[in-house]
Formats: sequence, structure tokens, C-alpha cells
Amino acid sequence: MSGLKIKIDTAQIAKQFKELALEVEQDLNKGVANLAAITHAKVREMAADELHSSRKAFMDSVGFEEISQGLWVVSVDEGGLWVEEGIEPNKDMKPGLLANATQTSKEGHKYRVIPFDHGKAPSQLNGYAQNLVTKIRADLKKKDIPFKKIEKDEHGNPRLGKLHNLDFSMGRKGKEGNPDLKGVSIYQTLTKTGDVRRDILTFRTVSGGPASAGKWIHPGVEPKKFLDRAADWATKEWEDKILPDILSKYGEK
Repeated sequence: MSGLKIKIDTAQIAKQFKELALEVEQDLNKGVANLAAITHAKVREMAADELHSSRKAFMDSVGFEEISQGLWVVSVDEGGLWVEEGIEPNKDMKPGLLANATQTSKEGHKYRVIPFDHGKAPSQLNGYAQNLVTKIRADLKKKDIPFKKIEKDEHGNPRLGKLHNLDFSMGRKGKEGNPDLKGVSIYQTLTKTGDVRRDILTFRTVSGGPASAGKWIHPGVEPKKFLDRAADWATKEWEDKILPDILSKYGEK
């Protein structure tokens, strides 16, 4: 976890007001709590503006809390830490992907099947992934297969199960060596609420054996450093707006 600590010595600031010191300190503490809340909101605002495919994972990882009197922390947990701090180029992803693998090959190697979702909203995709979805849409249209519309049988009932297995063989080679759109599968399944869910997926296998040697190597991610940037913003917000507004209430400018 990575965190931005927000701590202001409110007692020291309040001292100069003598008999009003307690009242001033209470207002200052409220100001610090407000600063933590708007800093948390600022981190989320920056993430919403700058992230695409990683947006949801990062948003879900951001939080803020008062961990002791007057000490607030805006934090990013493990789920979004790779966005905040980045990933070094050429990092081998296999150890992390296989950490919780439950399947073992007959040769004794752990392996795991990774699904890639090509039916996400454009706002959740980066530019390259959006291009892949555009290609899928165009090719499905040629085959008279809907992209997201639920397919039904001749009686008007939703078709269920694996409906299509298509090989567009388009795109750069993915993390495990195959073109990104090799083996696109379309499924329709019934959810617990009775709705029909449609998924457009490709599946790739990561293994601890020689089949994955040299594969699943991450190209790297530039660190976003949202917390560092928010710290600079929060300092200015406190000094230029929040603190002056509080002190003006007591005749200070």
C-alpha cells in the first residue's frame, strides 16, 4: 500500500489566538478533514481523466481515513499500486500470475488460463484495445453476428453456452505469443438474477513450464504518481484557500 499523509499542527497555529485557541483548533481540525476529503477526490479526478483500461482497478483501490486524531491518509492499496508506482520494463509476470494457480500439468508444472474481455465499454479500454474491439465489431457485422445484442433461438429464447469460436488472427502478438484476436469466443450465460450475460473473450494459458519461457514479459508501465501530485495540490489548497478562510473568521488575513 502507498499512502499520502495529511497532518497539520493545528494546535501550534491556534496558540496565537489565546482564549479562542480551542475554538480555532476545532475549526482547523475540520479544515484538515475537509482537505483529506477533497484530496481523495482530486486523486480520483486525475485518474478519471488519465486512465482507461486500468481506471476501475485504480478507482477501487483508492481510499482515505483518519488513522489517529488529526492524521489523515489518502491511500492506494495493492490493487492499484502498479498504476501509482508503475512497472519496470521486461518484468516477468509469470510468478505473480501463477501464485494462486490451482491447476497442474501432467509434467508437474503449474498453469492458469487467463481470460481477456473484449466486450468492455470504450472508457475502460486503452487505444490499442479499442482498435481491437473496432476490428471485432466490423468482422462480426460481416458474419451477421451481433456484438452485444443477445442472440435468440427460433422460439425467441436466449441461446446459452458457447455460441461462436472465431479466429480473426489479428493484432500484435500478446503476452503469451499468439495474436491478440486468435480464438475469439462468444458466450451467453444465465446469471443468478435471471438475466442473460454476453461475453466476448479470448483465453491464454500461462505456465511455469518451458511453454511459457520468454513469454508473459511486461513491456512496462510509467508511474502515474497521483499521490505525489495530489500532495503538491493539497499543500497549495491548504495555504491559499482553506487556512485563510478559517483564519479570516477570527479577523486574521
